[in-house]
This record gives sequence, structure tokens and C-alpha cells, in this order.
Amino acid sequence: MNRKARVIRCYTGQSLNPASELELDKRSSHHLSTVLRARSGTVVELFNGDGHNYASEVLAPGKKTRVAVHSVSACHTESTLRITLVQAIARGDKMDGIIQKATELGVSTIQPIYTKQSIARLDNKREEKKVAHWQAISISACEQCGRCLLPIVENPQSLNDYLTTLDTSDTQRFILSPTAQASNLSAMQLSDIALLVGPESGFDEDELAASKTAGFTELQLGPRVLRTETAGPAAIAIMQARFGDIVI
Repeated sequence: MNRKARVIRCYTGQSLNPASELELDKRSSHHLSTVLRARSGTVVELFNGDGHNYASEVLAPGKKTRVAVHSVSACHTESTLRITLVQAIARGDKMDGIIQKATELGVSTIQPIYTKQSIARLDNKREEKKVAHWQAISISACEQCGRCLLPIVENPQSLNDYLTTLDTSDTQRFILSPTAQASNLSAMQLSDIALLVGPESGFDEDELAASKTAGFTELQLGPRVLRTETAGPAAIAIMQARFGDIVI
């Protein structure tokens, strides 16, 4: 049986229009020509976050890769379920994996937060670099999984600041807790969800209380205590299977 070739996908922040040619930016040129080793005539699928795919062809690879954009088509990989992952910033490279998996699983927004047990607050310069790094990881994940809309990676803020700025929307809010009572999601019909995930050492009692006051319902995923880098993706997958577009 012949194996279907994987479509080469590449993100660019540039405007894309059918029946046109353009010179790609530095990041996209490097990704196509150096990482993916595209050559003249290679068929690629470009996207820029506007919700469409652009069937294209490499005309001249290199540091300033030139492509021809042939046609545009609608993208059908976005879930109707809107999920915001509110994630306590994990130590080391764990946050990178969380961002990657959350993007692949279809989240709309990722809100990193500082908690009492998470990493110490970064200065503005380091914080900006972290956000740019996380956004780059999200872009790569979109290239791999077929998404055409980029999740929003918000600037980090403290849990308290996040809770005090919440509006009165119809978003159903859950805070993951291994000690919560088992939740009956089967009785719910949800379209907009916020998932609050704590750090490696968990939330302090006052943080848990403040979250519940702000409208978060405790949610237990099962009898085992999951690591912070496991809990978020696991909860997202469950929500997508129950209310979104993951079919099992």
C-alpha cells in the first residue's frame, strides 16, 4: 500500500493572495529551505492565521525563498469548542511541551500565570522572550497538526490579577484538583471553557478558594495525581472528546 505523502505546511505572518508571488520572511524562508529542504517546484501549503490554507509552490529556495501562491481554501481543523488553558508556568522546558500539546489539541487561548508555587516572576525582558518562544512553539505545532488559526499566547500575569479581571461571560470555568469530588460532565452542554491548571506543587488553599470565588468549579480527572505537564493536555482531550471535535 502506498503511503500518502505528508503535505509540507509553513506559517508566514505576511499577507497571502491567490495568483500572486512573494518573497517569504526570514523565518519562513529558513523553515522551508533549510529545515524542510524544499526545492524549486516543491508544493507547499502556506497559512498566515486568517483561517485559510494557501496552495503554493516554491519558485526559488534560499535565505529569501520565493513562492507562487496558486489558490486559497477554507480550513476545517478548528474545533467549535473554545478552550482557554490557564496554566501555572512550569519549570524548565515543561511549559514548551504544554504549549505544543495544547495547540495540537485545539485550544483557542493560552494564559500563563504565576502562582505561589510556580517559577518566580520574570523581568519584562525575559518575559517578552518567553512569550515569543512560546508563540514560536505554537506556530510549529500548527504547522504540524494542520491548524490555520494560531492560539493566542497571552502575556503572563499573576493568578490574582487574572481572577480579578475576569468578566461575566458564559465561559464555564474549571480548576483541576486531585481532591475534588468526581464531576458529572455528561449532564452539561459546553461551548466555551476555561481550564485552570496549577504548578508542580499545586495550588495553596487560599488560591483554590479565590479561584472558586471567581467561578471556577473543582474538577477531578480520575484517581491518579497527574503532573502539571500532563493534567492540562489530558483535560483538554477529555473536553474535546465530550464537547468538541475529537471522535472516539
